[in-house]
Amino acid sequence: MNRALLAAGLLCVATALARGADPTGEFTAVATIDTPSGSRSMALAVVVRRPMRLEEAMPLKKILEEGGQQALLNAIKGSNRGSFRLGAMEYPIDLVIAEPGRDGYTYFIVTGRQLQYEEVQQGSESLDHPFTVAECHVPEFGPGDGHVYTQAALVVDADGHVRVNQYDRKPGTIKDVRRR
Repeated sequence: MNRALLAAGLLCVATALARGADPTGEFTAVATIDTPSGSRSMALAVVVRRPMRLEEAMPLKKILEEGGQQALLNAIKGSNRGSFRLGAMEYPIDLVIAEPGRDGYTYFIVTGRQLQYEEVQQGSESLDHPFTVAECHVPEFGPGDGHVYTQAALVVDADGHVRVNQYDRKPGTIKDVRRR
């Protein structure tokens, strides 16, 4: 009886470890975003198909440094690395970086956002923030959390790190991230 329980326990642990070794998958969460009409919570669903490691994405840093936001957008657009649904709007994921940690993965998800008609007609400064970015930690067990930037620009700081700048408002929060 004890051997059977031990074997079942080891099988559960091995299954969990095997699942953790694969950064692809489907995730659900709740995102809360400040809008001009107040705070709004909505469902977030992410499907990660072809993530990259940070080392693989390093050539994109040079494109961003030399060409700016539009050059990076052009370089990653149409990469088909998964899908990102925020509320009722669904977007293809153009870049997803999955970094393993001691208790799961941290995901950095980038998609080109749809520009609003008013932004384009008025030549708004928000045009320099062409991305929607989600950054979240997904532990092996239990829910994760993170941030969502709905009008984002990616910039390389003086130390060479890539940072996310949100236009006009503070970033939203992501809570209750769970693997399906």
